[in-house]
Amino acid sequence: MGEIKSSWEIALERTANIKSDKSSVHVNELKKSGQRIASEYIDAVSPNKDELAKAVKKYSREEKHLVEKAVLEILLSHITLPKEEGFEDSLRILIEGLQVILGDKRIIKDVSTQLSQFFTQFLEHREQFTEQIKQQYTPQLQQKQEALKKQYGYEVDLKPEQDPEFLSLLRKNIQKLEAQYQEALNQMKDQIRNYYGS
Repeated sequence: MGEIKSSWEIALERTANIKSDKSSVHVNELKKSGQRIASEYIDAVSPNKDELAKAVKKYSREEKHLVEKAVLEILLSHITLPKEEGFEDSLRILIEGLQVILGDKRIIKDVSTQLSQFFTQFLEHREQFTEQIKQQYTPQLQQKQEALKKQYGYEVDLKPEQDPEFLSLLRKNIQKLEAQYQEALNQMKDQIRNYYGS
């Protein structure tokens, strides 16, 4: 009669050839450290780039590169198209963080100026676009007002923002505009990554 093996022995046999890849575990730990450092910097009540620099400097040269890369990616992920005016403070914090990682003040100044102008242009373009769509939609809105007047017997003042059709049309067009700007922003982020790599 054959020997009955315990489930523990079977599991050991199956995993005998699997060796833990210590280097990939270490790489993962360093990436997580970089992500944590960046998140603590961004989420701080008053983010301090000197504290960020201190946290990154703790690592050896080889480790530092992986940590910095993770910090860079988190900072870049927070650079998003603004929803409204007043994006300057959060952008400044992210730019100061990038300065710690990239080091080159001239490049950072260029990046800061480009992003600030780009975001301002985006908000202005979105505003103009909204007004343009409102104007194009005015005849349809007037037709709806006429129909409501016939139905109820009195004037009904409709605002475009109250009309689901208008809101749907606006949303679709704004999404297209945002997609174009997002593509350009992604290219800018790739440029920043290249500055780090060079």
